[in-house]
Amino acid sequence: MRLLSALVCFVYPGAVLIFLLQGPHTMVSAVAWTFALWAMIFADWLSSRLTKKSPPVLSEQFSAPVHDGILGLLALIQFANVGFLLVYASQLRWGSGYEILTSAVNLVVLRILVGTSSGSSGIIVAHELIHRPQLSYQWLGRLLMCSVCYEHFIIVHKRSHHVHVAQPVDGTTARRGEGYEGYCKRVYREHFIASWNFECQRLGLSTALFQVRMIKNRVLHGVLIEALWVLWAAITFGWVALAIYLYHCYSAVRLLEAINYFQHWGLSEQGEHRAVAWVNDGWLTRYALLGLSNHIDHHENAGKPYPEIHYSAKGPKMPYGYFVTNLWVKVNNSSYQRRALRELARFEKTQS
Repeated sequence: MRLLSALVCFVYPGAVLIFLLQGPHTMVSAVAWTFALWAMIFADWLSSRLTKKSPPVLSEQFSAPVHDGILGLLALIQFANVGFLLVYASQLRWGSGYEILTSAVNLVVLRILVGTSSGSSGIIVAHELIHRPQLSYQWLGRLLMCSVCYEHFIIVHKRSHHVHVAQPVDGTTARRGEGYEGYCKRVYREHFIASWNFECQRLGLSTALFQVRMIKNRVLHGVLIEALWVLWAAITFGWVALAIYLYHCYSAVRLLEAINYFQHWGLSEQGEHRAVAWVNDGWLTRYALLGLSNHIDHHENAGKPYPEIHYSAKGPKMPYGYFVTNLWVKVNNSSYQRRALRELARFEKTQS
């Protein structure tokens, strides 16, 4: 049963792949396919609660190749979904008024379904891989981040966030009272600038672009790969496909930053007893997102592969899983912040 639970991570990206392979769809059919996402949110809302005694995602009886095989297949599905998104969009027709309306609906659904899949599956697999010691895994993680045009995030994530998590100096940790939209506007800019500066410091360079040694700048590598990919996509599939691809990237990155937002919201203003992340015990969140909700142990032991990350209760507790909370912080952020402040006060009282 635990192995079957671990395979839940394939449900949503697999459904998106089927949607893409069967398209383009009629308006009714395309809208009906969004049920896959609503079903995940509803299931997350109803999901049973796990406890601190719950085992890791997979037990030790399953070998490392099984874990790596899951990651590899999810990475393959991510690349396939991005590729088929471009093919799908290039096949849409724009002749009559009805065709324009049908194609527009399909584009909206593409953004919702594939954007969420890239954010909840592709980026999470990349996050797992970039923390592995093997260079081959790290490169695969970098390519997955390139698939959403956000490869530079890896640098700031590893060199700043994991070093200064839940401290005022950490830009990824949302401040108390900081709304989601304001947070996104801030970190989009700060993450790129910080990543670029980290690479310049590593190479012993100024931040000026035109220097010979700048060719070793890993942020520049990512930008060049992404630029070449975007150029190829535009030439091969057309401007409509490129536009929806870039919009899908924006959607995926917003999901990533939403997770960063609520995983650490308000923790930089703590007192003596510090928590590095919020606690989440949702069953579906844990298994669908490769144990990402065991985030406290991840920050305490970043090198652990996801099957070995354990639940920790050393932090304030989130009332819902990640799928529900992602929607919550975007749709009614003021309600989220009020609830988060109450939970923080409760946690800090227990620590005093």
